Amino acid sequence: MKSGIIVINPIALSATKYIYNEKKRELCGKFSLSFMRHAEKLCVNGEGISPYGKAASTCLPALAGAGGELLISYLREMGEGGILNALWYMNEELRSGMEINLRKIPIRQETVEILELFNVNPYYAESEGAWLLVTQDPASVEEICRKAGLPCALIGYLTPGPARIIKNGDSVRYLDRPQEEALSVL
Repeated sequence: MKSGIIVINPIALSATKYIYNEKKRELCGKFSLSFMRHAEKLCVNGEGISPYGKAASTCLPALAGAGGELLISYLREMGEGGILNALWYMNEELRSGMEINLRKIPIRQETVEILELFNVNPYYAESEGAWLLVTQDPASVEEICRKAGLPCALIGYLTPGPARIIKNGDSVRYLDRPQEEALSVL
């Protein structure tokens, strides 16, 4: 059985919040009032996003099986450098390869629009509060997370060997070495 790679919470939200707070006037000039209301709900109220405390206090204990054994074999908060750097470090630590579907990575549309405006790659943007985990039982982990109210997505699998493959539709590429935090360009 392949080990599944799961992401809890959408990526790049902390980068989105940072830009929203620092560049709100500029954003208001580029986006509709409706879009800005949605962005405010996300960036100010955290609507639809589970905070770190909830992930740690609700989900992680629930991932302990009947024998007290965790259903997860790897856990990492993404933080600085975003999901692509976190995936690189995960593969280094686990000494494995991977096959990821880029389209399965959870990301909010507000994040895509706001970061694109400032030429910030969301896949390298700070993702505090988003978690990367590896499990032999992806279906059970997804069910536990959903019951706990944590948004999650199975984005791919570990593979034997060193290949770190990222698929995006018909396009296939290999994961680059870690890159500089995307927000450092602002």
